[in-house]
Amino acid sequence: MRKSFLVLFFAFFALALTVGSANAVTGQCSGCHTMHDSQGGAGVGAAGAQGQLLNSGCAGCHTGTHDGDGKNSFGAPVVLDGADPTGQGNGLTNAGGDFWWVTQGSGDAKGHNVADITGLGVDGTIGTTPPGWDPDATSGHAFSQVATGAASWGANQLTCAGTYGCHGDRGQANSLLAISTSHHNNADTGGGVSATSASTSDTIANSYRFLGGIMGLENVGWNWSETTSSHNEYYGQANTDAERDDDTTDTYEDTDTMSYFCGQCHGFFHSRIVASGAGITSPWVRHPTDIVLPNSGGYANYNNDGGPIGSYSLSVPIARGAVATNAQGSRSTVIANDSSTVDGAIVMCLSCHRAHGSPEDDLLRFTYSNMVVGNSNTTGCFVCHTDKN
Repeated sequence: MRKSFLVLFFAFFALALTVGSANAVTGQCSGCHTMHDSQGGAGVGAAGAQGQLLNSGCAGCHTGTHDGDGKNSFGAPVVLDGADPTGQGNGLTNAGGDFWWVTQGSGDAKGHNVADITGLGVDGTIGTTPPGWDPDATSGHAFSQVATGAASWGANQLTCAGTYGCHGDRGQANSLLAISTSHHNNADTGGGVSATSASTSDTIANSYRFLGGIMGLENVGWNWSETTSSHNEYYGQANTDAERDDDTTDTYEDTDTMSYFCGQCHGFFHSRIVASGAGITSPWVRHPTDIVLPNSGGYANYNNDGGPIGSYSLSVPIARGAVATNAQGSRSTVIANDSSTVDGAIVMCLSCHRAHGSPEDDLLRFTYSNMVVGNSNTTGCFVCHTDKN
């Protein structure tokens, strides 16, 4: 009877790992978990026993040397390389860039100073409270409020997930609790598709990259071997709400876009883009985000393709006004002045910045000092500002 019970238990356990996850997590359980934090008379992980029976915390699991496919030796996408990636983007880093540069001595400007990374202290210039912090940016958010809406972060440093983090449920202070169960319930469809659509985002698991409430299309290789037709697709909206002016009553109409995600910590940068009373139009006081890229004047012909339909730029990506389905997949073309379709063009924060880190100051995707008007450069700023080069 006991044997039968054990057989049934493990059959149920195996089923529980697969139902609802659709191959989101594969491989041996021991790749991520340990029953007692003990193997061969020694602790499994250097950090000691971890919540959820994990071998390591967030940073530990996602650290290591790339295997040539964006993953470390046990299959987790790398966000902190063990050596200098020598550059960013295709074949060098995953989509978010890499924390390697910010861990190198005076590299504060190269990436986010995440407390979960051992030895990575508080940013020596800006401290713990994010620049552009708006305590009201996430008021009433489905996955709780960043920093509980405090006027400043005090001594609380940015974490991978949780109340002071980017991923998971802000209602959970602990990073591991905030992301708990999400890896097993990810909306990954498997079956060989090149991307997975996160178009509902009503749980952490089905939100884009576990960013609660954010939508998009996830490239299964985290953009490691990205091409113009195989890459992440980011969601954006042409937000022309009159409240996006320089006053103290900012509202956030679209809370499921990639730019709003960044605005959860840098809210004033997302909402206050024009002078008070100016309406949503130039002259800008901050570079606009969640604004449709026009196809006229200084912005004609995105990526210098010479027509209304340009080729998608891997170095300066844009967001779309609709989330592509799995069947539609990544889009290789960009239709400027289109604010509502899967081929449209919305300016977003990640058009210029990486999420984790880059070899450039301010986590930029390109070398800002090389952006020189009139030198025939067609990269960086000039992918969108096509008549300025």
